[in-house]
Amino acid sequence: EIRKKAFYRVTPDYSISMLHEWRKDCTNIRYLAEATPDTADYINGLLRMHAVDEIILYTVPFISGSGRHFFKSALPEQHWTLSSLKSYPNGVCRIIYILDKKAR
Repeated sequence: EIRKKAFYRVTPDYSISMLHEWRKDCTNIRYLAEATPDTADYINGLLRMHAVDEIILYTVPFISGSGRHFFKSALPEQHWTLSSLKSYPNGVCRIIYILDKKAR
């Protein structure tokens, strides 16, 4: 469902400055950037440049070892508001946070 609603699937091939320019144009287009081990540095850059206004987290009840840390160093302080929380019968939880723009 999330992928269907996204107009663009953003990858590291998109420059962060280009995304910033698109946001300044006040377009109401939905972009999707998925955090994976291969895109972790790019996602960190998006967060540092304040290019993210919604975070969707899926928690899976499985531990596979040491895992990977997506945030290697401190990120700029931002305030987020819980928008949605849904749990599924298989134990997966989806949590959606939206950026609290008033708290900037």
